[in-house]
Amino acid sequence: MFTDSDFKVFDASTLNERMEQIRTVLDPQFEEVAQAFLPILAATGETWYAHVAKHRMRTTNPPDNTWVAFSTNPRGYKMLPHFELGCWADHLYLYLAVESNMKPKHTSTIGPKLQDLAPLVAQLPSEFVLSANHMVEQTLPIADYEQLVERFQHVKAAEVLIGIQIQRGDSRFGTPHLLADLEQTLQTLLPLYQRLH
Repeated sequence: MFTDSDFKVFDASTLNERMEQIRTVLDPQFEEVAQAFLPILAATGETWYAHVAKHRMRTTNPPDNTWVAFSTNPRGYKMLPHFELGCWADHLYLYLAVESNMKPKHTSTIGPKLQDLAPLVAQLPSEFVLSANHMVEQTLPIADYEQLVERFQHVKAAEVLIGIQIQRGDSRFGTPHLLADLEQTLQTLLPLYQRLH
């Protein structure tokens, strides 16, 4: 399971060095978490697939973050509401993600469903946060949810991500508590996912 030293992967400065570190250090851990998450997700009655990021489009700059995404499509995840567990240089995150790739085709159907989630989102535990872009580290407070959904419906690149971040240096890294808390977060987010389906 993830340890604090795993974040050193992002110290590698070249594309090849960092990709080698991601493949050997982080990707096996994403696969390990997938083995724990997939049975939980199967409780929805759907078949789920784990998609570990390959960063194939990169030719020069090393990735600033990497992830595994979970969706009900064996070929991809960006076009559907999905779960994403990922790592930046300073934190691990787990989000329920509705990304810009769903637009414009599904904006008219997913937008109202996102709006209807507002009461459930407001009841999430205090450690939960929002993000407007899965490729940017910035987070927003849960109180900004309705504004975020409004932006999603009118701004092409806007996204809605709901979940947690665990900062580098947290005492849970390297212990069983980390996986237990990630599993609990997934369980907490599942009812929201089911309302989006």
